[in-house]
Amino acid sequence: MALIPAAFDYDRFDQLFAEQGAAGFPAELHGHLVGRLSAGSRLDHGAWLEVAREVIDGRGSLPEAGKIQLIQLYDVTLAQLTGSGFDLTLLLPDDEAAIDRRALALGQWCEGFLGGFGLVGREGELSEEGDSVLADFAAIAQVQTDLEESEANEVDFMEIMEYVRMAVLMLFSECQPADRPQDQPPASLH
Repeated sequence: MALIPAAFDYDRFDQLFAEQGAAGFPAELHGHLVGRLSAGSRLDHGAWLEVAREVIDGRGSLPEAGKIQLIQLYDVTLAQLTGSGFDLTLLLPDDEAAIDRRALALGQWCEGFLGGFGLVGREGELSEEGDSVLADFAAIAQVQTDLEESEANEVDFMEIMEYVRMAVLMLFSECQPADRPQDQPPASLH
């Protein structure tokens, strides 16, 4: 199994959200970020922190450690998407978490992705495959969470998670402006 970067420690984000009295979820926030980036948007760190604060919907300002954590998440996620290694990591509970918790988080991730992707104005239409991916993500967002621990459910979850990961990379590739080099982050919008 690939080593997961520290920026994707779900439990650290879960703790930050709890401390903030958040209405949102860590997986939803990361999905929102990846949705925006996939649709072609780029944010400077200040704008990203404001977006994150809105998605977290907490009761106060973010602590400095939380801001650093969120900036690292943004930077690592953008680097993964623009890299050529197909190594996108989804911010989800680790493999030791119960299958229903991981499935719920994957649904939240897909819901966040759809929200973030939908907020970005794009020129042109998506391909038929791109439209199909968005429909699939909408279905995954409706996941049932009363799953039993079983090898079959574990295999199904891993297959769906891998599909989401690869589908995101396809959408990201499809939606990037043609004049933007893929290996260099673009200038900030804000």
